Amino acid sequence: MYLCKDARDHAVHHLQRQCYSLEPTQLILLALKYNVKTFFPHAFERLISARINDISDAECRAVGSVVWNTMFKVKERLDVHRRIIACEAPLTVHAGTCMKQKRCEEDWKQLWWNGMGRFLLDGRNPQPYKDAVEWFEKPDIGEINLDCWRAVLFIVKGQSAFEHERKLITRTANDLARLLIVEPNLEDFGRAVQY
Repeated sequence: MYLCKDARDHAVHHLQRQCYSLEPTQLILLALKYNVKTFFPHAFERLISARINDISDAECRAVGSVVWNTMFKVKERLDVHRRIIACEAPLTVHAGTCMKQKRCEEDWKQLWWNGMGRFLLDGRNPQPYKDAVEWFEKPDIGEINLDCWRAVLFIVKGQSAFEHERKLITRTANDLARLLIVEPNLEDFGRAVQY
């Protein structure tokens, strides 16, 4: 795999097509062992979403302490961010038709906590942000003004609150790949040797 660029490219392409059938720890191990940056970020992103108790001790040792420690740090940061999002409803900008702004604001905060808080912080089965957003399309909105509701739902659907999560995971995965993996330059092996 090291000396033949075509064989390496074929193997990497095959692994990329099969990346969902392999465990993230297996992909990381292959990326580190064979110096392949291509699928490392995807594997790290999957590792972040994996349950820690489902990862064996052997898999932990295989991916190495740098990957393992980084994963823990990212998971911790994401957990704190998720709790903040669950507890702090986006600000509402009241429409001109809103006659009960105080009541509208109170109902919005209560709706956010009962929906987003419950989805994101569920101790047994925390849900991703996108699933919680889908729930927000169907709730009983209480005394929230319909125009205010449409405006705040537009903000919630924009998922700007969780753009931070995606950026953190992607940036960390790419940084780890740059730090840990040096892909070989196989161009020199493709040229004919002249005597």
